[in-house]
Amino acid sequence: MNKKLIMGLTIPLCCTLLNASEELDDVTVVGIQNSYYEENSSTALKSDSSDKETPYSTTTTNKTLIDDLQALRLEDTYDYTTGVTKIGQSADSITIRGFDIDLQNIQVDGLPGLISRFGSPSTANVEKVEILKGPASVLYGNMEAGGFVNIITKKPQAENKVTIETSYHSYLSNSSKLGEDNGFTTSVDATGTITNGLYYRFIAVGENIDSYRGNVGNKNLYVYPSLLWDIDDNTSLLLALEYGKEDGDADDGLFVANHDIATAADITTVYQDDGDYDNDEGTAINLNLEHYFVNNSVLNVSWRSVFHNDERALNENRTVNQAVNVEDTTLTRRHRDQSNDRDWHSFDANLKFKAYTGSIVHNLTTGVSGAYRETDYDRIAFGGNLTPNINIYNPSHVSTYTSVEGNRRKTEYLSGAIYAQDKMNLTDDLIFVTSGRVDRTKINYYCLRGSCADDNTTYSTNFVGSLGLVYNINPFVSVYGSFGQSYNPETAERVDVDGNGLDSEKSKQYEVGAKFNINEKLNTTLSFYKINKENVAESNGSYYVLTGEVESKGIELDVQWLPTENWQFKAGYALNNAEYVAGSSLGEKPSNTPRNTAFVFTRYNIPTRVFNGVLGLTSGVTYKDSVFTSSSESTRVELPSYARLDLGVHYDEKDWSLSLNVQNVADKKYYEYGSNDYSIYSGEPRKIVLTFKKSF
Repeated sequence: MNKKLIMGLTIPLCCTLLNASEELDDVTVVGIQNSYYEENSSTALKSDSSDKETPYSTTTTNKTLIDDLQALRLEDTYDYTTGVTKIGQSADSITIRGFDIDLQNIQVDGLPGLISRFGSPSTANVEKVEILKGPASVLYGNMEAGGFVNIITKKPQAENKVTIETSYHSYLSNSSKLGEDNGFTTSVDATGTITNGLYYRFIAVGENIDSYRGNVGNKNLYVYPSLLWDIDDNTSLLLALEYGKEDGDADDGLFVANHDIATAADITTVYQDDGDYDNDEGTAINLNLEHYFVNNSVLNVSWRSVFHNDERALNENRTVNQAVNVEDTTLTRRHRDQSNDRDWHSFDANLKFKAYTGSIVHNLTTGVSGAYRETDYDRIAFGGNLTPNINIYNPSHVSTYTSVEGNRRKTEYLSGAIYAQDKMNLTDDLIFVTSGRVDRTKINYYCLRGSCADDNTTYSTNFVGSLGLVYNINPFVSVYGSFGQSYNPETAERVDVDGNGLDSEKSKQYEVGAKFNINEKLNTTLSFYKINKENVAESNGSYYVLTGEVESKGIELDVQWLPTENWQFKAGYALNNAEYVAGSSLGEKPSNTPRNTAFVFTRYNIPTRVFNGVLGLTSGVTYKDSVFTSSSESTRVELPSYARLDLGVHYDEKDWSLSLNVQNVADKKYYEYGSNDYSIYSGEPRKIVLTFKKSF
């Protein structure tokens, strides 16, 4: 990291430490904060477990941090999450420990299936976000290697309460003046008791957001009703619904000449046309039954169904046409009109109980899970190149194309699995965790129209396991080591030279680390890991070969510190070295994977009352190394490293609060991620977010 970054991280910390060290005249401390630290996680071991006794690395973003960040969407939290990097605009466009994830890697209360594809999930229904690093298939099914995101949703409460929150955002920049591009978000969160043992929660969110980028904007609606029924003292049933509708203008980002980011047009330039759109609509149903037996065993049965449609119609960026003079560089665009339907149905039932062999305590989890997913991809029109080509600096949106009917493909995915886990307390200070899973998967693929691969059916059986050991050196320090595996079946659309289906991708991770917890005031995790993903399919003309392998090695450091009751900070650093170690991309780095990332976020509350409330100040700095937009030298662009400063002022009364956040205070131009040389996205210019919240 360069000197500017180190100074940017150090100065706010030093200033705040000086304030924190002053003696207060008042005996009563004002401005006591809720901690960013969460001692327990329900994700890593599929049960509420102390982080200190878990042989894996987890990161939790709780509601306190979400509010201080003014994170309206899940993606707004990633810059302040160790080892996680944004790589695109869709819901699953992130990397964890150097690996791209897919929709299976983002789950809601432990089951997959989002109601949105193009947009990152709203945080209005989020209680906290837990991220488990590394392969996690044993307890959660097939997924990519780097880890997975578990969204823990808000549940009905017995206390009657209504909270209304409204936010306004605009830009204060040369790219977009204050009041030119505005955004409004309003939410209602109501919860309470209907009758004895029956509780409700109703959350609704409306958004109307204009981007700094030309004519790009979004209008979104989300509704989250839920009911919790305490059937008796030992049994509860939760029913939760989700509905989301997102209407957005399509935006394929910027393109550059000669693979040089310095040639990019102004960040407000848009190459799509008026009327191009990305629309999402989804509905989800969640059921959860929990029953406690007399011996404290717990049965948990969960079901989640998602019914989703996304539609995309645009003239998309396709090919950069280089010219002798940069200003003559043009872009060939391609017409796309598609409608995709996705139905996800997931089931999980597990029993948690204790057993004893001599002095050893076994905390056992046994379970069964199943999933059925159906996707119908319909390219209504696809492949008609537009003429004339569009200029890099002076785009003219007058164009014509010949509509070409695209193909239509359907995939059915059916899986069933059994799994078991044993967390053994070998001694008071030594914990051993072992687990295993057997999964059977069937995938049907159909070409319903047009030019696409032949119909095919594949079967796969996968066994994965994990091992972990934790040793508590003393009450404050523990060390751990673990081994874990993941699998991800290949689509039946891909076949080998003989027309047979391909083996599943397989991943394995070795990790060691140490955790420090001093009275819940100073909490630190230091981890070292190595992940290998094998059986990566590579195209060889009309068929595929399993010759690819990606290796990711790295170090992660997470720190959460509450030096005084009115000041805290959260910081993280990740060093990652990911590269292809086999296959046609041997020696290349996967796209959008920075070697170094870092952040620090602090909040300091003034230790005396301001009027009748508490005044708090927040500051955050994020840093990201340079990245390439592709692993191929022929199309990739290097995006420079950057550091960004965010500031906030928060005023909290008993039942209302007011916050003003300024993001990218220096109004620095930077580029977050991209694809090849024709789809590159800049970070937002200086933005202000003003939020008012009132509870009744």
